[in-house]
Amino acid sequence: MSDPIPQSVSNWLFNVIQPLYDNKQIVYTHVYQFLQVHLKKNLNFKVRTRVYTSSGSGQSNLLINLFGTIAINNEISVPVEIWVPTSYPFVDQAGNGTPLVYIVPDHNRNWYLRPSNNVDTQGMFYHPYMSSWYKECKKVNQSSLNRYNLVELLNVVYQSVTTNCPIVSEQPIPSNLPPKPAKIAINSPDATPAPILPSVPTQSPVSMSFSGENQNQPGRLQPETTGPPLPAKPPKLQSPPSQNYSNTPLKYQSPLPLPDERNNMQIPFSYPVDRTSSPLHPTGFDKPPSRTEDKCDVILQNRSTVSPSTTIQAPVDLMDNENSVTSTGNLQRKQMLDQLAININKCLVDDEINQDIRGTNENIMKIEALYNQLDHHLQQAQGNSRNLDDHINYLSTQLTNLTNLNRDLSQLDEKNSHDKSNVSINPLTTISLDDLIIPDSPLTKQLYEITSEIKAIKDTINLITGSFHNQQETINDDRFDTCVKMVRNMGRDLFWLELTKEEISKKIMNLS
Repeated sequence: MSDPIPQSVSNWLFNVIQPLYDNKQIVYTHVYQFLQVHLKKNLNFKVRTRVYTSSGSGQSNLLINLFGTIAINNEISVPVEIWVPTSYPFVDQAGNGTPLVYIVPDHNRNWYLRPSNNVDTQGMFYHPYMSSWYKECKKVNQSSLNRYNLVELLNVVYQSVTTNCPIVSEQPIPSNLPPKPAKIAINSPDATPAPILPSVPTQSPVSMSFSGENQNQPGRLQPETTGPPLPAKPPKLQSPPSQNYSNTPLKYQSPLPLPDERNNMQIPFSYPVDRTSSPLHPTGFDKPPSRTEDKCDVILQNRSTVSPSTTIQAPVDLMDNENSVTSTGNLQRKQMLDQLAININKCLVDDEINQDIRGTNENIMKIEALYNQLDHHLQQAQGNSRNLDDHINYLSTQLTNLTNLNRDLSQLDEKNSHDKSNVSINPLTTISLDDLIIPDSPLTKQLYEITSEIKAIKDTINLITGSFHNQQETINDDRFDTCVKMVRNMGRDLFWLELTKEEISKKIMNLS
């Protein structure tokens, strides 16, 4: 049996599992058994929590990460990381639940990944055992947990990487890829033409152009064809050289109109073409008309009807509206907005805030785990309180019964002390002494007398011999004959008394 893991590790593991995982008891049992086998011994794995981002859904979760290295030889080891998903060990509807195993090479030690049948180019580990886990490990099949657990998974990984090591000590040489095509430069006045490489006659490609000029050129192979000649390729479109460049982005050069002004957009002004049929005197159209009073008078005189002029306001640019006249309030407002933008950018760029947020999230998770643990202890304390209340009620009942019994016994004792002929066993029941005491029979009385005589004779013999209560012996030279005769007679009487006692007690009264 494996030794238990340290208490601090088991407490940390319990606090981590409570707020994160669905099957808390199973996850705790499997990870605990895994650490019993491989924590600081065997394969020397360790445990930690890391944020895992799914490559499929992009969702990030805080998961338990078991990491360690499997030694192959003195130079190469295989770093392995095992991620325990939140729905472990059962596969949910989204297909999650199977542990994720990655091979993570350490380039600082010149360890590089070599893809194989069980490891892809990203280091993810595949095996039929994990496919069986995905298919068989369901909540309805609880017996599958005997086969699908973290200890068995690491055994499978160990056998696979020791058989076909996915780590090499030299960086694999990438395969030779065809060279990239040369970039085609856009024709512009400032563009420098690409240098023309000398052509090799023996390696010149076959011309696919069938114009008359190419057909008459010597040294070129002409493809055989029975149909009409193919038309020549159209010329490549050359992008016109851009003359004017503006530093203003395109989206700011013409701001979008307001919703109410889309139908009333101002049409860009264009000067009319010079025509001889114009009622006005010819003027230059390459520049705006000069605003002089004479020309205005001529225009007013020659027009037959004067239509009211419609003033079309320019659309308001909500993003980059700069007015030449700026009030003090607008200036203050702009300064405040600029300062606010600077502060917001500082908050977004500041790493301390992100670290504080990360620390706050971790503290929230720890607080939730501690809350769950304290809530569990509270429920246990409430259960213990109910048990203690039941014990108190039981002991109070027993104490009341004992008090009543002592009171009844005191009353019966006082009653029996005054009544000499009867005995009261309860307040309602009284028994006469004549019914309790039975007089002795003659045989019993005779047996008492014989027994007392036997004891008296034995004490007398002990007194003569000096062994009765440390008394001195009474026999001496003067009384020797008398004492011997007396002891002989008492011994004979003692024999007959013992025989009589035996007959009465065992054969007549059947006493043992």
